[in-house]
Amino acid sequence: MNPDYEPLSKLLNPYPNKHQELTKGHFIVKAMTNEKTQSQIFTDEVIPSLFHNSPGQFLQYLYRDGNKFLTFYWKLAGEKCPANLKRDSFGLNFYFREPAARTLVTMILLPQPIVDGESYFSALIYRPDRRILFVSDTTKVINLERYIIPENPSGTRMVEWTRRKVREILDKNPPPYQEEFFRAVIEQIREG
Repeated sequence: MNPDYEPLSKLLNPYPNKHQELTKGHFIVKAMTNEKTQSQIFTDEVIPSLFHNSPGQFLQYLYRDGNKFLTFYWKLAGEKCPANLKRDSFGLNFYFREPAARTLVTMILLPQPIVDGESYFSALIYRPDRRILFVSDTTKVINLERYIIPENPSGTRMVEWTRRKVREILDKNPPPYQEEFFRAVIEQIREG
């Protein structure tokens, strides 16, 4: 274990079979019928916790250690799920973009989703100077999840994981391509 990295026990949801979801302004605590996959633990719990809690340190380690940093936490996420829900990290990668001054978007590319709820990509948005009144709004985590139902031609759903570990379903469903997702993320940044 790398002594620089946060232990996973400090990051994960203490109630692993429940999560909060915000849908159209109402909080719903949902009991999860299925256990989370390694990919879901990584994108829904580990990455949002690490990034929201300490974005500067997260970006420093990612810049310094690259995929080694991501793979370390991918493996730890795998320790928190049953063997049949684990998988290798093939496809796990990242890159940085700076769409505006003092706005950094870290795109995390994930292994191809197998089940609904797993993510294709995560966008970690860091705006160190963003303050609204007296509230700091410097980080956002937006995932593009696989969500295949007949009424959804794109087969995706964008969700945001807030600083309070609440999952908000967003109104955008871009197709599962990096550039389409990045454009939708930029729109989301402009909207607020």
